[in-house]
Amino acid sequence: MEKLSSVNLKPALLQPLSLLLPTEEQTWLLQACLWPGERGALAWIKWSERIADPAGFLRQDRDGVKGLLPLLFDSLQKKSVFIDKEFHTYLRTAYLRDELRSKAYSRIGRDVTSIFSSTEIPAVLLKGAALAETAYENPALQHAHYLEILIKNSDADSAVGLLPALGFARLGNTLSTERQAVELVHESGLPLILHRRLFRVPFYDISSADIWARTRIQTVSGTSIRLLSPADNLMHVCGSVFDAGSHESLRWVCDAWFLLHRYPDLDWEVFWSHASRGPMALPLFVTVDYLARELHAPIPADVLGRLYAAASKSESIGREIALFGVQKNARGGLMKILRSGGGWSTRAWVMKWAFFPSPGYLRAVDEIRCYWLVPFYYPYRPMKFIVRQIFFFCRRQIRLYSRNTRQQGTGADHAVPSPLLRRTE
Repeated sequence: MEKLSSVNLKPALLQPLSLLLPTEEQTWLLQACLWPGERGALAWIKWSERIADPAGFLRQDRDGVKGLLPLLFDSLQKKSVFIDKEFHTYLRTAYLRDELRSKAYSRIGRDVTSIFSSTEIPAVLLKGAALAETAYENPALQHAHYLEILIKNSDADSAVGLLPALGFARLGNTLSTERQAVELVHESGLPLILHRRLFRVPFYDISSADIWARTRIQTVSGTSIRLLSPADNLMHVCGSVFDAGSHESLRWVCDAWFLLHRYPDLDWEVFWSHASRGPMALPLFVTVDYLARELHAPIPADVLGRLYAAASKSESIGREIALFGVQKNARGGLMKILRSGGGWSTRAWVMKWAFFPSPGYLRAVDEIRCYWLVPFYYPYRPMKFIVRQIFFFCRRQIRLYSRNTRQQGTGADHAVPSPLLRRTE
């Protein structure tokens, strides 16, 4: 799979940013799920030939690939692709389970939006919950784990107060997290996140007034639900990949794909307006370029060209915050960024960012309100990194010691370890 190395952006960013994109094997799997006809069938053959045990691989749920099971089953059924009986049963079971789950998921979502509507609290259904009902052919094909809703900051306390009556309980969050979102969980186990803004990173904030002005009310299953405009939805789905603290999976690719095909008349000027303001240019170009290049998504060439130009002109703080998104993602991390390639100049640039970022970056990411506190963060950052590394090292050693102690107690140290144990270790 062609990486971002073909893009003439800043060299130090090319490989690190590609860590958040699907791998070659994951791209084949996505193509098998999304592409119709022979193209999709060929993608499935390429993926299944590379993966010796498809069911075992999917059960591991790396990067959320298990969430693609309903979509994969539906797609292979339509293509009449031959799969063995055992794997067919596995996929069908996953599909039926998600079909039941999506009905309960949808019902809870309607209950929440209805109670907000009845009390005149504006609320926007976001991401999977919104797209499952409006962009996908069948809601069961969108395997979302969270119910996400955007509310206005002034309505947060009132909104939270209504939810216990629906079976929700508030999770214990820190004060800094509460400023961005409030997390609750339903008695069924479904998490609900009430967002006060679209992105957790303040640097990516855009005019909430403009976003709310473009929302639309749509009737879904007999219930009136407020949704983002298609262009804002696409911006949110693609931009969230680099939003620190977002839930990592491959579902953003499927959400964007179905959104683009459901709304062929999408207002690209609105989408472009987000990128042209600067902060979102780099993450939007990286994700949209992947969709166009690897999945042949219907994205106008002039949009890609303008995104490329805007991304190339990203200021230093924009590049730093894009790396921050990679660092905080489960697919990334500082050590993976350093090992991602690009030579010593790249590593030096990344280390400079990690230990001595710009003051603007510190104010944007850590939300430092008092400028005089910024200098104190520079010695704090390397100390925090060293302490974290020591903590993780000690935790690994304790786990290893505990495992060896258990093996010695049961005489397992004299046994020949099984191939499964060797692979796990």
